[in-house]
Amino acid sequence: MNKLKKITYYLSVLVTFLAFIPGNSAGQFPDYPETRFVVFSDPHYFDPSLGTEGKAFQDYLNNDRKLLKDSRELMEFIISYIEKSDAEFVLVPGDLTKDGEKINHNKMAEYFTRIEKSGKKVYVIPGNHDINNPHSLKYSGDKTEKVPIISPEEFALNYTEFGYGEAILKDKNSLSYVAEPVEGMWLLGLDACRYRENKPDGHPVTSGKFSKETMKWIKEVLIEAQNKNKAVLCMMHHGAMEHYTHQKKLYGEYVVDNYRKLSPMLAEYGARVVFTGHFHAQDITIQRFGENKFLLDIETGSLVTYPCPYRTVTISDNQVLKISSGFVTSIPSNPDFAGYSKKYVHTGIAGIAANTLIGMGVDSTESWALSGQVADAFLAHYKGDEVTPDNPFNMEGISRKGKFLIGFKKNLMISLHHDLEPSDNFLEIKLK
Repeated sequence: MNKLKKITYYLSVLVTFLAFIPGNSAGQFPDYPETRFVVFSDPHYFDPSLGTEGKAFQDYLNNDRKLLKDSRELMEFIISYIEKSDAEFVLVPGDLTKDGEKINHNKMAEYFTRIEKSGKKVYVIPGNHDINNPHSLKYSGDKTEKVPIISPEEFALNYTEFGYGEAILKDKNSLSYVAEPVEGMWLLGLDACRYRENKPDGHPVTSGKFSKETMKWIKEVLIEAQNKNKAVLCMMHHGAMEHYTHQKKLYGEYVVDNYRKLSPMLAEYGARVVFTGHFHAQDITIQRFGENKFLLDIETGSLVTYPCPYRTVTISDNQVLKISSGFVTSIPSNPDFAGYSKKYVHTGIAGIAANTLIGMGVDSTESWALSGQVADAFLAHYKGDEVTPDNPFNMEGISRKGKFLIGFKKNLMISLHHDLEPSDNFLEIKLK
């Protein structure tokens, strides 16, 4: 190779390299292909054979807000909706089961098989409830009995047909993977769950964190996607950013620990959309990191928590993302499911709030007087598109001691009532 040819060759290599350096004007983010898909999250399926009556099960429900008894009918509802839709694929961002029971995972695989028989691909990732969970129980009268759970390897095997078997890239340090649901778009399924830290007789870890090795793998995938001109759509269980002011401080386990590094990195490489779950709320938030660099975190509420939502998403050829949300308002056993589910979850949260305040030393009467307002704030955030009331946490008549003890709760109520941009349930936004 003569000197001129060498110079020409190395210049061409340099130009190609510079084209994919983040922020370089020569690099262009790949367009998203036209597509349509459905998202539902946190179905927490609980098979009735594990027991839905008796003191032990009721004690569990008294400290929870999920409509576990209705999980089977809710799954039947969403399957019927998907089968009739013109979606190309389905995303389920984790917490597939109540607490990782093997029988529940097997049943979910059966449900997903039914969906795929209608011509739609299903893609899943684990949630914090799904793997190595010591709370995997069967309920009988006033007693509980541990039932078989699954390991990370068994999770991937159980859901081979729903993401893991189609994966074109896999992270060896987590259950993260890459699939291509439609030509020209990579789905980056991210697993930040900490199930390897769960102890057999302890409590499962709720929070999420990516290891250094997985963060490195994510970056490599994003670079490879750009080099191959693939748009990137992300899915993960934990939030990729805060969904209300000071969420990381107030409820830090619902936002991934690495979010300050993860979100700008996704945006930097043109991954503009991530679908999440975990907090059981219908909420969309956006963060901008410079010109044409932003990330939408589209959190979908739980199928077993009011308002029992699901989303239909379209991406048009002119790069417009359109989201519409639906809510389960009726099931065969309960035609007024909308009213029932709202009352059920409100009552559950109010009870948990009152007991929490009493545990903090707040007078019992005052605790119960305030607990309804706490439930109001959570339900407003769960439903999305919150409207901030004039007085989001009225402490009129509460003693000085009570006001002091629950001062931080007032900040939480204000944050939950205040909706960050953009709209949460129905949205059209340009991706470019």
